[in-house]
Amino acid sequence: MTLCALYDMIDNRDDIELLTFSLPQTESISMPIGNKCYIGIDYTKITSTADEKEKIAHELGHCVKGAFYNRHSKHDIISRHEYRADKWACEQLVPRDELEEAFRQGYVEVWQLAEYFNVPERLVKRALWIYFDMVI
Repeated sequence: MTLCALYDMIDNRDDIELLTFSLPQTESISMPIGNKCYIGIDYTKITSTADEKEKIAHELGHCVKGAFYNRHSKHDIISRHEYRADKWACEQLVPRDELEEAFRQGYVEVWQLAEYFNVPERLVKRALWIYFDMVI
């Protein structure tokens, strides 16, 4: 999925709104308020298009999956919600069938796959762990 497609997904939904502002302790955040989900992003901290894609997809995953917690939650609860958001982001940006096709085409190194999908290497590693239980 392209960055434009992610923004289109947000634009086409009445229940998700993207806001840009300074975030002193993070690059992006999402939170539900009422019947709406708000995604905040600090573009001054985004390092590349791949990084932007990952951040937007992850926060969108929180919204789409309803994967929210408060900062005082237990670590296992936070981890479950982060996993759900990560999994959704991986499914959108590095779909399993397209990842398997990339393998067949000879893309086997993490950096090659990151370039192929235009995502950060950490997202490729997360997708490999989610889909194949592989730790790289």
